Amino acid sequence: MRLATSTNLFSKRRDGGLHTPYLESIRRCREAGFTTLDFSFTEFFFTRTELSEDDWQRYVDEIIEESHRLGIDFSQAHLPYNPGYMPEWNSDLEKEDYYKFARRSVLISSMLGVKWLVVHPFTQCIEKEFDDEASVRFNHEFYDSIIELALKNRVSIAYENMIEYPQRRKFSARAEELCMLVDSYKDSRIGVCWDFGHGNRLYYDESNSIKTLGSRIVALHVNDNTGISDLHFLPFMGTVGWEKALRALKDTNYTGDFTYEVYGFTKNMPESMKDIAAKYAYDIGQYSISLYNSL
Repeated sequence: MRLATSTNLFSKRRDGGLHTPYLESIRRCREAGFTTLDFSFTEFFFTRTELSEDDWQRYVDEIIEESHRLGIDFSQAHLPYNPGYMPEWNSDLEKEDYYKFARRSVLISSMLGVKWLVVHPFTQCIEKEFDDEASVRFNHEFYDSIIELALKNRVSIAYENMIEYPQRRKFSARAEELCMLVDSYKDSRIGVCWDFGHGNRLYYDESNSIKTLGSRIVALHVNDNTGISDLHFLPFMGTVGWEKALRALKDTNYTGDFTYEVYGFTKNMPESMKDIAAKYAYDIGQYSISLYNSL
């Protein structure tokens, strides 16, 4: 198992900025010790980036050249997402932009050699609430064209477990719902990204859900919280039962990476402190992997 981190480790800034240039993030991740990265496209939906521009392919070439120079491998990525239970568009143009940048994210993932592209499932809560089959159908309607493009370009898809808030249920928060969604494709190139922090928001013991998903788990979002807010902290900074969760993961014969999504740990830090924090995160990750291997 390799230690990896999302490029968003450096993205959110104390001054309110939502994006640090990708090349800068990649270099700083490498300086902290990381050689395997998760490429975050989520900024597409919240702000403009270098990859939003018409010359995006030139910039991708620069990323590829720099990653080769630094010895960096991109194992997974995160598709831009529309927050909420179902997609809400302020205009037809916003919807068109979403699909344009989602398709672009797929193509860039292929260029970078990404194996697993993580996507957020939606909950069908207009036509039929509490109808899992309706939610499965809606996710097919929303994502199938994107998934078809991804598979054509040798990029596989991992649906992520979502957070179920106290006020309303959310499809895919429960492991059984994710099984239903992933199994509906009947394709081994469609799997699950297990987010430990999301699981901790719902379950007293998420190890049982990890066992339920079994070999469907192909990617991870490693982060911690106190079970109240989605803090995206480092392991052992919250209440995730890491020993039990990692034991359950090992029992599934998981073969992927130990991939951080811990931007909450660094987002409020001054830039001069983030590099120190990233090296600390690297050490915690190496300890976590040694714990996994010892179980």
